[in-house]
Amino acid sequence: MDMPLPNYNPPTENIYPRVRLMKYLFYDGISPLDEPCPTTEQKLSVLFDPEHPTAPVSPEKGYRIFPQAYVAQAQNIGDTSLRCYMGQTVAKGSYRAELSVIFELTTNVNYESASGYAISRTYAMECALIEALNGVNMNGVGTFYFDRTQHPSCGSWNIDDRGTNLGRRVILGLTWQD
Repeated sequence: MDMPLPNYNPPTENIYPRVRLMKYLFYDGISPLDEPCPTTEQKLSVLFDPEHPTAPVSPEKGYRIFPQAYVAQAQNIGDTSLRCYMGQTVAKGSYRAELSVIFELTTNVNYESASGYAISRTYAMECALIEALNGVNMNGVGTFYFDRTQHPSCGSWNIDDRGTNLGRRVILGLTWQD
């Protein structure tokens, strides 16, 4: 979510993929990149809170970022959402494993008014996500990669719920060593 730290202020320009990704998640409509970068409070307001699963800070937006596989609330309220959860683990030796991290980017076709806009929106989010994370070291745990030769699950494809939501599933790999 790119939050401020004591000696770090997150960027706010659209040249940064994490800024574009957050704008796509936070703002609805045709031109989310024309909106200002969401504040820290706005970013936190769309992050799922398991202690208050039915009471989001912003009821009109609902929760849009879910650090788990499935939460029904997004099917009824959220227009655009990102789910992040762990996938398959492949053992590469006694002390090394290749992990997969699954990202599901979905948007509501009815809200976007046409599936073409919804597909474009989630594809732009996919590009921003890969650009923001590919090659990034996750606090010493390992480095994200988008390489099927390292992990067989890496890749991306279209997803939908055969209803109102469609989008993209992106799987990145992460090397873990003990």
